[in-house]
Amino acid sequence: MIQEIKYNGFTANPSDYESADGELATAIGLVPEDGALKPVLPPKELFSLGDNRKVVFIHQTSTFMYYIVLDTSNNQTFFTDGNTESSQFLQHLYAFPSSTVIYGFNSVGNTLMVLTDGGIHYMLWKGFSEGYLYLGTHMPECPISFGLQGEMIRDDEFTIYFDNIDFFDGDVWKDFTDNNKTRITDQVLAKVNKFIADNSTNVGKFMYPFFVRYAYRLYDGTLTMHSAPVLMVCSSDLAPQCFVTHMHGEDTSTQVNEATLRLCGMFHQLDYAVSNASVIAELDNWNDIIKSVDIFVSAPIYTYNQNGQCTRFLATSYSDCYAICKHTNQAADTTTYPLRYQKSKFGELYAMTFDPTNFTSPAWRLMLPQRDGDAIKGDITDNHLFYFLKSINVADLQTTRTIIPVNKEYLQSLVTREVMTDDYDSHDTLIPKYSYNYNSRFNIANLKKLLFNGFASPCLFQFTDGNVHKYSDTDNPTILDYKVSVIVSYFIKQDGRDIVVRANPGQFGIDTPLLWLFYPNVNAYKAVVEINNYLSTYYEVLLEPHPTLNGAYYFGGWEGLNVSENEKYSSFNVSTLDERTIDVPNKIYTSEVNNPFYFPVLGINTIGTGTILGICSAAKALSQGQFGQFPLYAFSTDGVWALEVSDTGTYSAKQPITRDVCINPDSITQIDSAVLFATDRGIMLISGSEAVCLSDSINSRDLFAISDLPKADKLVSLFNERAGEDEQITLENSSLLPFRDFLTACKMIYDYTNQRIIVYNPSVSYAYVYSLKSKLWGMIHSNIADNVNSYPDALAMLNDNALANFSLSEASGITALVVTRPFKLGYPDVLKTIDTVIQRGYFQAGHVAQILYGSRDLFNWHIVWSSTDKYLRGFRGSPYKYFRLALICQLDKAECIDGCTVQFTPRLTNKPR
Repeated sequence: MIQEIKYNGFTANPSDYESADGELATAIGLVPEDGALKPVLPPKELFSLGDNRKVVFIHQTSTFMYYIVLDTSNNQTFFTDGNTESSQFLQHLYAFPSSTVIYGFNSVGNTLMVLTDGGIHYMLWKGFSEGYLYLGTHMPECPISFGLQGEMIRDDEFTIYFDNIDFFDGDVWKDFTDNNKTRITDQVLAKVNKFIADNSTNVGKFMYPFFVRYAYRLYDGTLTMHSAPVLMVCSSDLAPQCFVTHMHGEDTSTQVNEATLRLCGMFHQLDYAVSNASVIAELDNWNDIIKSVDIFVSAPIYTYNQNGQCTRFLATSYSDCYAICKHTNQAADTTTYPLRYQKSKFGELYAMTFDPTNFTSPAWRLMLPQRDGDAIKGDITDNHLFYFLKSINVADLQTTRTIIPVNKEYLQSLVTREVMTDDYDSHDTLIPKYSYNYNSRFNIANLKKLLFNGFASPCLFQFTDGNVHKYSDTDNPTILDYKVSVIVSYFIKQDGRDIVVRANPGQFGIDTPLLWLFYPNVNAYKAVVEINNYLSTYYEVLLEPHPTLNGAYYFGGWEGLNVSENEKYSSFNVSTLDERTIDVPNKIYTSEVNNPFYFPVLGINTIGTGTILGICSAAKALSQGQFGQFPLYAFSTDGVWALEVSDTGTYSAKQPITRDVCINPDSITQIDSAVLFATDRGIMLISGSEAVCLSDSINSRDLFAISDLPKADKLVSLFNERAGEDEQITLENSSLLPFRDFLTACKMIYDYTNQRIIVYNPSVSYAYVYSLKSKLWGMIHSNIADNVNSYPDALAMLNDNALANFSLSEASGITALVVTRPFKLGYPDVLKTIDTVIQRGYFQAGHVAQILYGSRDLFNWHIVWSSTDKYLRGFRGSPYKYFRLALICQLDKAECIDGCTVQFTPRLTNKPR
């Protein structure tokens, strides 16, 4: 009888008894495609590197392509264009400390990112002459302090009239009658409103408390690294002041019915200074990324109620507000009374301006309509809108106090200006283990976050630098003209533990009211303020989550820290770097388009409850009519999640589309319209909403080993005689790992050109090859150390430190080894005698040698016959139920093996065996 056997791919399932004729137990160097076994030629080597050096990434844009090289012995990195003829084949990039753990490399545009256990290191390509500029792991903190420079301005005197009030009985100091409230208000408020407009609103000067905040403006227009809102105290109470200079009556009786008044107020310009000059030099490296520091201010926090009524006359000393500023139009001698940024009461400012000899100020004032204190406090604590004021180029930043000019009409239309976005954790250091680029956005996952130390004190409080006053009991106005150190520590409950961080200190004039605290994390619940004035004083303040900003705050009123000292904080431990590093395992952070430095809050997505192992994209629809709606997959320890992409480019997790869990993140591989990954079941292909297993046929713990064959050493020796130096095998390295063990450390290479998937494990000497054309498996000899993402090429580093392209080959042929699975010739339980075997295919004579094995129980095998060419005949021997063929092939690149023809005779068919 004659049987034609067609060779198929490598399989390990089902069992040898159930396997079909033509399936292969070993197929090293061949893959089934187009109905034949075709040679898988060795890759083309592009260039070689020195010991311990490997290509880890390809940084490519439309204008350049560089191979990034890592020296694993010392963590130094290099770059090269691959031109081996160049005198500078490898150029130095950056030397990481040897203790640094490097997780991976990625790029967006000209920016190269290196993921390490210390954060994301950014390097910017500056051109061939300059190479890469190392930026660091985080944008520099730019400590800017804000101050006020104020002028005391008074208006001309004017007279008001009202119903008689008894002066000597004290009625003049009581609340007005309803009629007088109306009469006086009608005469005064028009002048007050004009005074405010002429000296503040219409000239671009600040009169009421407000917040100022700044952020970096990046090259794409986004804002990041927002500062804390800083409360600027133009006046702590009612402004303007309406001083009483005279009161009159119609005669000499005790009645008064007119008063001479004068409006007075402090009007300020905002100034700034960078408190650390070295930061400006640091920012110079970032000038391609950070274009400016943009300053924003809130709307005024009004203390004056223009819709209210005047209520009474009151002693100025009883209710005198203060401003924190430098008094720029002081008339008093500045040698005796040096100008300082400091807290000063309005009465004192008035005296220093308008009576520098006697230092007197009006004793009485008319109480203008005043907003309720709780309403003012509510405006302060609820404030979240900041309007664009000024953009300062990084190159123009100043370390000396510099006024920020405000156009005259600017404050009139402040609320129509650009509104500042809110910030989310941009001061924290992100430490991801995984990254993926999609739609020009940088996605990171499986990360940790190093919590921010807090804003340095100069950035948190309004600037002051001394304390000069006209004291009644001393002739030395500068007796308290010195500074104290202020340090703020924050207590945070996060990630199931207490974390303590401490910000950098700052110097302030003594008696500076510390009114407002802010830390950009809603989990901060307490702060400790240490004031060092020869001896240290500690204040504990409780923080509240801000209702509208991402942070926690404290505001205790206009008197400053109104909490008792707490000496227990004279000694407490600040958390170490490890202690203030929290886990964020189930979130994906997505950057803005073409901007890997900024991760907006809308780009942060929570995926399930497990740990995200990887992210990958596929362009195929999840269901009909949804093409491209769910192009991303997130691989988590609780399954694979589909991510929907919105119009703004942000993602949202819809549902887990499979509960298959990736056991090896390195195995996640993107192909044209699907993603491959390794699981306990085997290699899964996920396309759309369906996941199928590609490796069922080769997934077995009981794998065939060449050593199971008789005289296996002779077979290996014959193979090695014909094989090249790089193709040699031994009995030890030809044994197959259980497939599940193989997958735990496997990686995959997508050969787009040849439509193949190469699945390798760096620790073993063989790799599986899956043909996307035939959907069948083959095998190759492997010395692959690692692959390099380089679509559409299939690049990989070899164990001899060479970079090879598996899509190309310069080899003319290959030596292959094929061992079939047991074939039964249609009669699995019948003894048979084979007398002829002829190999079929497109190959030259002598390119195929073969050995025939026989067995009666599938376990014990015996050599039947062998041949050095495609013909195996001229023999007869003992009958066997099962047979195997071992083929040693030397195939040229165009040759192939299709199958074999077997002539056999069934024996002893008269009863079951």
